[in-house]
Amino acid sequence: MVSCQLIQSDTIHPLTLQFVRFKRQLDEVIVRVKLRWFLPSIAGFFLLLSAAAEAATLQFWRFNQTQNRLEIKADQGIQPRAQLLQNPARLVIDLPGTRLGRPKQTEAYRGTITSLRVAQFERNTTRIVLELARGYTLDPAQVKFRYSSARQWTVELPQPTVLPLLADINNLPSQAIAVPQAPGVSADSSLFNSSAAVPSPNPGYVVIPTKPTKTSPNIAGSEPSPSSGFSLPNRSSRPPMPVSPPPPAIDRSVFQPANGRVVVVIDPGHGGPDPGAVGIGGLKETDIVLDIGRQVSALLERQGITVIQTRNAEYDLGLEPRVQMANRANAAVFVSIHANAISMARPDINGLETYYYDSGKALADIVHRTILEDISIPDRRVRSARFYVLRRTSMPSILVETGFVTGAADAARLRDAGYRSQMAAAIAKGILRYLGRSS
Repeated sequence: MVSCQLIQSDTIHPLTLQFVRFKRQLDEVIVRVKLRWFLPSIAGFFLLLSAAAEAATLQFWRFNQTQNRLEIKADQGIQPRAQLLQNPARLVIDLPGTRLGRPKQTEAYRGTITSLRVAQFERNTTRIVLELARGYTLDPAQVKFRYSSARQWTVELPQPTVLPLLADINNLPSQAIAVPQAPGVSADSSLFNSSAAVPSPNPGYVVIPTKPTKTSPNIAGSEPSPSSGFSLPNRSSRPPMPVSPPPPAIDRSVFQPANGRVVVVIDPGHGGPDPGAVGIGGLKETDIVLDIGRQVSALLERQGITVIQTRNAEYDLGLEPRVQMANRANAAVFVSIHANAISMARPDINGLETYYYDSGKALADIVHRTILEDISIPDRRVRSARFYVLRRTSMPSILVETGFVTGAADAARLRDAGYRSQMAAAIAKGILRYLGRSS
């Protein structure tokens, strides 16, 4: 009121006019500052509302224990991502861009699948976890995601496999699981959130006997890169190793455990994203050795041998877990099965090679000689090598190179299922001879 009276007066003091002008300028500045902060806040608020509106809501899930099948339904299209973690084994399914809209949900079951958990893992990611009983795992290659629409998904799980040794192996990496792309849903460029476990194309573990699965028509070696703790020398340039004197007689009493059953570890090399050597016509080492390894394992089982097969499907397994399996099982022998390779320009190079380190010499000699007796294949001799799986295992260990996928003669033979069966029978026969179970 005072300022109005002063302005309306005929005689206005100069200081009063300056005060009025200053106040008007100050009011304008305050209004501009408020607008500068207020408008972005309003825009951000509406953006948040928009994002919330675009996020899908998980409406329904159900796990059928009888069929080992998980059903998922959302109100909008979703694109799941999945990985298998170990210790304990659990299938982890992330639903990016999806809200749960409720507290964490947990369901307990009896059997090899022990629980299902559903929770808001991140602000816009709902996570579903199916946990297995201790000592059980899944073949990640057999976990099948299917959609009837982008809103409705089913996840079919294979029968869990028991492997008590798995629970004692530390630092096992996770493995990503393939999920088909749903129509109308954009795929995330990053497979997993940065705060989630980083996927690795690793491991699967199986104890024989198991039900065989179909082998790829592209049946085939180099071992994983040095970063995984193992590498093969250049096969085109490695010199033959001198043959050492014959070893002393084998003390087979060490093969008789208290329960009367001998343990043998059969290790098909490579697997999954690591196909090993790829030879003539796309022949893959991993397919060859997995097929031969399964047959060797089955033949030994029939003779009363307890067999641990390091992998029984197309997934890669690190070298250290292979070694730990053998050592923790106190196995009598460890046999790693591979297929050889050299330049594609040398199809004339074919033949059998068997490698050993330290105590594996007698085992290598017997298995190598048995294969040569039963199969017509060039003899490229028994050789010593410092391969990781041979050096780090505590029992006699060998690595059998069953032929060259780059060799014209070997590739044709290895591609033939009947020949692979002959090779498996000869390897099993050699192992049994070494153990004193066969003449």
